[in-house]
Amino acid sequence: MTTIHPISSFYRRGDNFNLSVSRERSIVVCLHDKMLYMGLSLIRELRCLGNYELIQAYHCGKEELSDKSVKLLFDLDNRVELVDVCSDFSSRGIISAEMAKTFKNWWIKPLAMYHTDVRHVMLLDVDDIILRDPGVVRSLDGYVQTGTTFFYDRVRPGKRFLTGGDDGEMYLHRLLHKFDYAKFNVSKGFSPSDHLVNTFAFKGMSIHEMDSSMVLIDKKRAGKKVMNILFWFITEERFRFKYSWGDKETYWLAFELAQVPYSFSPWGVSVVDSMPNEDMKNHPDSLCGSILQFIPVQNPEAQTVEILYLNGKALIDPYPQGIHYVNKAKQNNLFNPVPTHMTPRQQRRQTNKTAHPDKKFNTECLVGMGATRLPAYFSQHLLRRRSHFFSLAMGVLGLLQHCEMYV
Repeated sequence: MTTIHPISSFYRRGDNFNLSVSRERSIVVCLHDKMLYMGLSLIRELRCLGNYELIQAYHCGKEELSDKSVKLLFDLDNRVELVDVCSDFSSRGIISAEMAKTFKNWWIKPLAMYHTDVRHVMLLDVDDIILRDPGVVRSLDGYVQTGTTFFYDRVRPGKRFLTGGDDGEMYLHRLLHKFDYAKFNVSKGFSPSDHLVNTFAFKGMSIHEMDSSMVLIDKKRAGKKVMNILFWFITEERFRFKYSWGDKETYWLAFELAQVPYSFSPWGVSVVDSMPNEDMKNHPDSLCGSILQFIPVQNPEAQTVEILYLNGKALIDPYPQGIHYVNKAKQNNLFNPVPTHMTPRQQRRQTNKTAHPDKKFNTECLVGMGATRLPAYFSQHLLRRRSHFFSLAMGVLGLLQHCEMYV
């Protein structure tokens, strides 16, 4: 069956684009020139892992990607299309030109989710380090049952974002009670799910719930109510109240308010150790590096656990926050050359501050949650990803054709 691809000046494809690639599934990334090598090395890693889905590279305005960047993208992969979502929506009056400018950051991610015509969407951050074809997640229970898979963020106490004060109430509580359900044809009105009332955020114990470095949604099963509420969050609510660190909480909250079932990984977030921070030397039960997520399958008795991905520029880029910020960066955010340990897989829980009562940790640290050695395959995958990143940065493009890993 012939695939029909959108024809518009806001969609761009290379001369060698594979017109037979399906639009049933796609991986969505958001790109601009400064993140090009990170994004392209992610695309190469996905192909090395055996994923050949359509990749939609979203951007906000044509100026975000130079002609040189566009040529490199199209030369290196024939299943990539570029989508200028801001120009498309502003040209149709869906958002104003002024509002479009507010999406030149992480808020473009939910805008891309709303915009794409693809059914099974996987949203990835370009600094994800993927260790297994992420398409496998769609075959697991959570996605099969609900058409979604979300991943948890760290449990962090405080009075901001979801737990912040909003007209005398905690934001999340007020949102649930004051939301205009009728406007979005949600017939029940206030009716929080069992999942929500058991979250750390609802109990006022964490300012974060969800991490959005990997988000999977079946848009057909989600339906228009979810997408319309998602759009309300990113075009109205975020300007009224800062409910989230970036876009993170937008996705699950849209499902919750629409009263459409959704699924989180059964496992809490983990992290790797930070070598610059000397985690294993100074506090080996409390790791502070980049986040790590396990395959979201409920198998607590398994002898071995499988890592799905990590997220963090500090594992790839020697100057993860830019060369001008090296002297200002926290030690655990510096380039992390050879992590050796990870926080063990466990259900989401609070950190154990009693393990180090007199020490002040950075917010990224999972204090008192333990450490176990990373599997050998982690270093092999990380080396391949770094090789592709540096080959792009140095212009040695022949290396990109190689998927070999070394022991």
